[in-house]
Amino acid sequence: MYKLWIIEDEPGLAQGLKIAFEKEGNYSVSLASSLGDLKELLSKETPDIALLDIRLPDGNGLDALPHILKTSPQVKVIVMTAFGDSALVVKAIKEGAYNYLDKPFPLEAARNMVARAAENIALQRAVSQMTADSSVDLTGSSPPIQQIRGFVEKVSKVSDLNILIRGESGSGKEVLARLIHRTSGCKGNFVALNCAAIPENLLEAELFGYKKGAYTGAVQDKMGLVELADGGTLFLDEIGDMPLALQGKLLRFLDSRSYRPLGGTKEIKVSLRVISATCQNIEDKIAKGEFRRDLYYRIAMFPIIIPPLRERGKDVIEIFYTFVEQYRKSFKRSPLSLTPEAEEVFLDYSWPGNCRELKNLVERLFILKDPEDRLVRLSDLPDRMLEELPQKDNKIATQAPGQTLQEKIESFERHLIEEALNKAKNNKTKAAELLGISRFALLRRMQKYGIE
Repeated sequence: MYKLWIIEDEPGLAQGLKIAFEKEGNYSVSLASSLGDLKELLSKETPDIALLDIRLPDGNGLDALPHILKTSPQVKVIVMTAFGDSALVVKAIKEGAYNYLDKPFPLEAARNMVARAAENIALQRAVSQMTADSSVDLTGSSPPIQQIRGFVEKVSKVSDLNILIRGESGSGKEVLARLIHRTSGCKGNFVALNCAAIPENLLEAELFGYKKGAYTGAVQDKMGLVELADGGTLFLDEIGDMPLALQGKLLRFLDSRSYRPLGGTKEIKVSLRVISATCQNIEDKIAKGEFRRDLYYRIAMFPIIIPPLRERGKDVIEIFYTFVEQYRKSFKRSPLSLTPEAEEVFLDYSWPGNCRELKNLVERLFILKDPEDRLVRLSDLPDRMLEELPQKDNKIATQAPGQTLQEKIESFERHLIEEALNKAKNNKTKAAELLGISRFALLRRMQKYGIE
């Protein structure tokens, strides 16, 4: 059963979609007609799939997209627009939307797109379970990653450790946590909790559980994640967002490995490894009084720093083909390969979203590319990747910054590029030398004029 949210202010359309999807039996549907209604829903739970109208009575639906994805990056958000604004659609996709629907759309189109999103979620859950059980790995052969693997071999042999993983968002902190768990060979579960995704008033109950009658609505005992992870690993993601009130209780638990559920009278003793992760500057939060210094020293008994993807050299190519292998199986397609030009862009791009951004790119390539076309070319890559190419050697850019080329000049420039490529027998490096510009400047112009 998938949780499907429909954020749409047109009652007829919203109710029609709700009835259609509930009739299928695979979806639990919730409705919201405004950003305010959406905010209220997000304070209680997270959807699996969301149909999000861009135009809502109290604001732009795209403004809510980052908030939805913050609760869980795995949410599949499908934006809906009746305005045919391609710029808005591109913006939505760049910011993490799964896909889009142009209004008016047939019900079958919505069904197919939501079904495809559900299949993708099912795949992610299956892969997540598979990697948690037996096949987690940290892809890459760069020196920092090799050092991390050596560290994992040492710390995984000891239980009841506290480990802190630091790294930028999307850099693979949970992948590393799962690798430590698997390498340890322990029989217990790997249990993950995103401290930023659970409302503050529910976080303690989620972590330590509660007894029947502990508070209004507690109609039966609930096992906490700590108990569920006994004998295994508890992964506390975004530990920097844990409320101060709960930090003291976590510190006590880490000291004693015992806790008392809400409403309980007996201490429960457990044995487990606690791995915390953050992309924030904890030292700054300590200085501002937002994070306890003593808790920091406790969780950082063994600190690990995962370098961002842009600092890992050719790891990005290895990771690309790892994701290709994953998605080609789910899409039942032939594998994709990078052209030399595209590979150069991959190596020089800054990857602000790290491995998560790369994974999303691979998935989109499989969705958007012709199934018969196995090569990833410059024209297949997002504009942001090409716009960020290094310009330190771009002589033309430095000679005429901000110059706008008119149609005749563009035509002449295209002619010069094609002529240079012919003379160089399509060798990009030699052609760039003939034109007196850098290779990257040439690649940008080839992309601009659609020259393969």
